[in-house]
Amino acid sequence: MLEAVARRLLRAVFGGGADISAANPLPVDTSPGVKTATTILDEAIIALATTTGLDDCAAVDLSGGPDTLALTIKARYNAAAVLGIRIHVRTSPTDDATGIHTAVASLTIMTDANAHFIVNELVGLTIENVTDGSSGVVTANTETTVTVAALAGGVTDQWNTNDVYSIDGADYDTEDWDVWNPAFAADGVLRETNHYDTSPMYVKVLVENLDAAQAVTDVEVIATVGV
Repeated sequence: MLEAVARRLLRAVFGGGADISAANPLPVDTSPGVKTATTILDEAIIALATTTGLDDCAAVDLSGGPDTLALTIKARYNAAAVLGIRIHVRTSPTDDATGIHTAVASLTIMTDANAHFIVNELVGLTIENVTDGSSGVVTANTETTVTVAALAGGVTDQWNTNDVYSIDGADYDTEDWDVWNPAFAADGVLRETNHYDTSPMYVKVLVENLDAAQAVTDVEVIATVGV
């Protein structure tokens, strides 16, 4: 009886009312996967011997499944340049650092005694006081503190003990998941792509200008995610 029920279900769902056979096989999805290309970093100029920060790059969200990733790098080198750029790919399981304010009330400094931030890696990101509803742009940070010029948009616009905080775009590895140097030619334009079969949840890219005397211009990173 179960076999007959299963046969009827297969006929109805996959066989168009007929038995599955060599002449009437199961349908196979041969359509290409969906791919989306997004600019995640766009810098008109990166100064000499400078590396972009986490706040300069939008996160690539790979949490939806076993996606593939291609990173396309574009840049223009000065005629006097002697070195190119280096690409640092960082990953995060959350793309968000969270915790609680463990100190006394403060208008500008959030303290989390349990945090382990990298000094000044959060500068430029926005910290939100989830409890109060306020937020502010990070101007400095130590291992356990985050400083803003001011909080705004909340009830009291200050940090009170046990207030919950959230820093979107943070919680990235301190070491590179991948690092590579794209092609270089003085007075030339670069365009190069690296491909990945991914496993991280979130990815950001930092671009390092290796030249100690010349800026690099028109730097763009495009992330193409395929499903």
